[in-house]
Amino acid sequence: MKAKFGLLLVVLSCVGALVLVSAGSIIAINSTTSQAIFSKLVGRIVVQRIDGLELALRNHLDAARHQADFIVDNIKSGALPLGRSGRLEEFAAGSLAAAPQITGLVIADAQGEVIRIGRKQFGKIEREWQDLRSDPQLALIDKESRQHRAPYWGTPAYSRHLEATVFNLRAPIWREDEYLGYVAIGISTQALSELALKLSEPPRSRVFVLYGDDKVLAHMFLALQPGSLSVDKPLLGINEVIDPVIQRLDTATPYPDFAPSEGITIGEIEVGDTNYVVLKMPISGYGETPLFIGAYGDASAVNALLLMMSRAILIGGGVLVAGLVLALLLSSIITRPVRRTSEAAAAIAALDFDGVKPLPPSRIREIDNLAASFNAMLVGLKSFGRYVPRTLVKQLIRENRVGAGTEERELTVMFTDIVGFTNTCEGMSPAEVAIFINHHLTLVSRCIEQEGGTIDKYIGDAVMAFWGAPDSIDDPSLRAVRAAAAIQAALAADNERRATEALPPVRIRIGLHSGRLIVGDIGAPDRINYTVIGDVVNAAQRLESLGKEVDANAESIVLVSQPVKDSLDGSFRFDDIGSMKVKGKRDALEVYRLVRPGAGTSHR
Repeated sequence: MKAKFGLLLVVLSCVGALVLVSAGSIIAINSTTSQAIFSKLVGRIVVQRIDGLELALRNHLDAARHQADFIVDNIKSGALPLGRSGRLEEFAAGSLAAAPQITGLVIADAQGEVIRIGRKQFGKIEREWQDLRSDPQLALIDKESRQHRAPYWGTPAYSRHLEATVFNLRAPIWREDEYLGYVAIGISTQALSELALKLSEPPRSRVFVLYGDDKVLAHMFLALQPGSLSVDKPLLGINEVIDPVIQRLDTATPYPDFAPSEGITIGEIEVGDTNYVVLKMPISGYGETPLFIGAYGDASAVNALLLMMSRAILIGGGVLVAGLVLALLLSSIITRPVRRTSEAAAAIAALDFDGVKPLPPSRIREIDNLAASFNAMLVGLKSFGRYVPRTLVKQLIRENRVGAGTEERELTVMFTDIVGFTNTCEGMSPAEVAIFINHHLTLVSRCIEQEGGTIDKYIGDAVMAFWGAPDSIDDPSLRAVRAAAAIQAALAADNERRATEALPPVRIRIGLHSGRLIVGDIGAPDRINYTVIGDVVNAAQRLESLGKEVDANAESIVLVSQPVKDSLDGSFRFDDIGSMKVKGKRDALEVYRLVRPGAGTSHR
């Protein structure tokens, strides 16, 4: 039997040797450290960081200049005639497609014919011809362009056509003394903010671009929350961005131990109990108003990083070699099994039991015992996980709702049930019935979960689900109706498959109702369910049952109540069934039937 060693003995042996070899050297080297060397080193790091940000921004903006020069040269040479033509339209669309940084492109001739190309949502490129005089913004650019000979940057303006604020380059087209028109190329603040979001790495470092001293041209929050800009407010002020650090930029104090260099300013801002280091540098060449690119991060993290770098430089060659040898030894003995355990634990924390493999045995006794215990726990969790709704548990953890009790919320409840389940399963063996039910429940559940619904329970072949908890959503009824429509489509496709196998079609009824409900932990101390209770649940189940009276032969029927229909945005069509008396309800319900696309006439 192979000997196993204690983890404490291994760590003490390696770390003790490292301390004996390096202690004297570290003390001697630290005595030679000076603040001047430290400041110079950190200054280089800061310059490299801000220079990298400047280069990324210039590359993004200069794409407009390169594309404008290319278009103007083609027009001036006569290779591309101006005027309303398919050739010019295709050329403009191709120019926009070739430069993903660009959001919009306008080519106008001296007679007022304008081709406007814009990149809309999901990258879709839209084209439009119009008269220059019909758009005051385009007419103003034409007037200004006649007074310029070289390309120039205009002030950021909100474009109704692009539904975004664009920072635009205007390039007048002159052939000697003849004015031919102009090219205007716009880069949206949304695109610039997405660049800022991409450059905001590591996560504690956030990048921004200012237009002048007090307007925000790009910020990661603008990329995550578009829609705050308009014609009257093309740019947000620094005090309007939802970022307390940006709001306090004008209060930054010079950062200690650092001297500004190469136009870079380094300041410190205090927000609450946290101090932030802010880097900022002006960028010229993009209009009369200067741009400022900057970044900020937690001062403690910056200090820790700088301290690590200074220590790394001070460590001698002999200490470095000894440390590398011992680090290699520690990595080979400890890191691999510890890393495996950490990765497996992270997967379990995400409830991904199926993706976790058992840990291998180890020569280290404690790690070997840990692996054995972990593997035994994994077997139990995999078994337990088959009976626990993982999606619901993840939502409860994300919303910090585990053990939070109950609360009252506005929810939408769904009930589904197979029509004639007994007849459908007639002649099947118990195993075949189980396969059939599991397939059907998988089909329904997938549609519900794709729309953010919470599956409350399976009741035989029936499903109860709700929207609005534990995740708070603004449109629970819309999501529930979309899920119901998806179930109808999925069932129709599945029935086509069943027909090819000479199997009878499956028919389903669905009921939807909205209202105030009690939602949360319901049950005994040793058996808790996250569920909903209230009259809305009963009404939704009654609507599902009412389907057999409305249309007993339908492949699928979805009945919704008045509250559900009234909360929708008009993207769905309904047939008005009228007031219906349902079992268990004193008052009648106004009932509507969801009309599938292409079926019948709707009554709203």
